[in-house]
Amino acid sequence: MTSQTKKMTYCALMIAVTFVMTTLIKIPIPNGYIHLGDGAVLLSAYILGPWGGLIAAGLGSASADYFGGFGAYVLPTFLAKGLMAFIFGYFMERYPKTNKLFFLFPAVAVMVTIYYISEIVMYGSITAPFINIPFNCLQGLVGIVVALVLYKPLERFRLMPAKISTK
Repeated sequence: MTSQTKKMTYCALMIAVTFVMTTLIKIPIPNGYIHLGDGAVLLSAYILGPWGGLIAAGLGSASADYFGGFGAYVLPTFLAKGLMAFIFGYFMERYPKTNKLFFLFPAVAVMVTIYYISEIVMYGSITAPFINIPFNCLQGLVGIVVALVLYKPLERFRLMPAKISTK
């Protein structure tokens, strides 16, 4: 299998894994549900790197919203989860020796911020989306726990960044 074929196959697989982990187990909360999908979002970045993670996490999560009846959230979810994966993957690639836990929290913070800004636009209020911030933080924390539990067993599937020759 060529390198490009492997990347595309892993990307398609992570889109499906993200979709399934988002839709399979749903714990209802007042404004939606808690799911395991953010763990798959972070694992997409860990396995595929920043750009592949962005595509897999964004498409998998946005598809789950679309097919789950949350059509208004498709674009915000694509942006929030895609950038969450991109930021985690970028810092993992840029600083490979640093503890992975250090990069998980900024990625979740960006996701929470994007949802907040999106909900300002959707609700037409700056204060109304404040109620969702704790739930989005809890969702991100669940994703961090899932990623920390699964990243070591999935390490062998990680696509290492390509070495760029200067010749």
